[in-house]
Amino acid sequence: MARTAHLFQRWIDKAYEVRLTAVGNRHFAAEIHAGSAASRIDFRRDYDSLTYRPCTVPRGIAEGVERLMAAFHLRYAAMDFLVDQDGDWYLVDLNPNGQYGFIPDIREPITQALADLLEGRHR
Repeated sequence: MARTAHLFQRWIDKAYEVRLTAVGNRHFAAEIHAGSAASRIDFRRDYDSLTYRPCTVPRGIAEGVERLMAAFHLRYAAMDFLVDQDGDWYLVDLNPNGQYGFIPDIREPITQALADLLEGRHR
């Protein structure tokens, strides 16, 4: 009998998703708005239908991200959140080597932050 791992999570009626990229103690976030039925389920299913908008990270989320990064001794991580109709954020995953280049408006600042971190100019 074949077996595999499964991950089940509660359905969140999302208003949009957020990709939050943390570089040291700096946070870069963008709303990801679904433009198709496929991307409404998961934005990775239809990149061509997406629109992006940089956004501010709520203070409580930023503090939680800082604690999570410290707990895992990370200096970089890409995190995905679902934001529901009431504006509540739900962490879906954390990727310690996640992509950020697909979001145009935050690509350059993240690249600069990574260079700063590698050169010791930021923590």
